[in-house]
Amino acid sequence: MRAAVTPGEPLQTPTGRGSFSVARFTSDGLVLLLGVKEAWTPLPWTALEEIPDYLRGRSWVRIGSTYSINSVEGTLDAHLKRFLARATGGWVAVVLERAGVLEIDRLPPARVKLAGGW
Repeated sequence: MRAAVTPGEPLQTPTGRGSFSVARFTSDGLVLLLGVKEAWTPLPWTALEEIPDYLRGRSWVRIGSTYSINSVEGTLDAHLKRFLARATGGWVAVVLERAGVLEIDRLPPARVKLAGGW
């Protein structure tokens, strides 16, 4: 992941309507800067490391980001909200796509699946 994304590099959400960046990588996880206000959003490595197992054996899975503490069961958003009660699915999907872990279907509703080899 560190080789695929440079901290401060502008990235686009799956819809292309928003932008964000990775602030930094730490020993505990990564920190995203989300939205216009660049909301400081730390995610533990465990949240990201569990995603391949979460998706393994499934076809396309909806990203399903909802801007509330609730989530739709079976979505990437639901998995990530176990670690942080914030809509992070779309942003995390883009970072993991850059790292070669996921593929994103950007047509609504946006979905992800494991990239080949995972």
